[in-house]
Amino acid sequence: MKKFLNSVETVLTESLDGFVAAHSDILAMGADRKFVRRKSLKPGKVGLISGGGSGHEPLHGGFVGEGMLDAACPGQVFTSPTPDQMAAAAAEVDTGGGCLFIVKNYEGDVMNFDMAAEMSEGVAQVITNDDVAVEDSLYTTGRRGVAGTLFVEKVVGAAAEAGMPLEALKTLGERANRATRSMGVALTSCTVPAAGKPTSRSARRRWSSASASMASLGGVATGCRAATPSPRRSSRPLPATSATASAVPLCSSSMASAQRP
Repeated sequence: MKKFLNSVETVLTESLDGFVAAHSDILAMGADRKFVRRKSLKPGKVGLISGGGSGHEPLHGGFVGEGMLDAACPGQVFTSPTPDQMAAAAAEVDTGGGCLFIVKNYEGDVMNFDMAAEMSEGVAQVITNDDVAVEDSLYTTGRRGVAGTLFVEKVVGAAAEAGMPLEALKTLGERANRATRSMGVALTSCTVPAAGKPTSRSARRRWSSASASMASLGGVATGCRAATPSPRRSSRPLPATSATASAVPLCSSSMASAQRP
């Protein structure tokens, strides 16, 4: 897989610099590139902070701004951000209302956000676990938080912008997470820049059901078949719906830089 990058060692710092420069009207860079934050903070508003390993863009930095996140902490590619990143972000964006961490259910993310919460004051957390394809994977205990995290960030972000307090936002975020399900499929694995080759390989005419943001960390490989939806194939029940219920579909191309067959 060919990529435009100067070096593996500088791909994260250079991408962050370019991202913030391109959107300097709404974004600012945190000290030592520990986080990207909303340029104009709203006094008294609860600060919303998320983050995770880089390589899943636009999650999370692309969702920093009015009505969404106040800060996003990028780790190295596929690597959780460190606790000091989230602690620094919380100190920067807390304007009096406290902070809410929105954390995807990966063991490294959960551990590091927990440590950051202990290092900070006035912090609550919401853990997302929307994945229906895999349970108790190599990197998680329980369901993974993947593309559905975006819905939690959007719902909570709008409420925070309207002035909802911290504990109510935590309750709302947990409710949004319970109503969210996602499943990802892939024909080929992603190619991590440092490795320069696909993380795994599947036989031709096979696809893997894994996560909507990281299709190489588990799941079930099966043969290609007609694209007929089958909710019964999900290993986690879908939310109960009625004839009048509404749903919001999300098609994510995150992790799309896969090796061509």
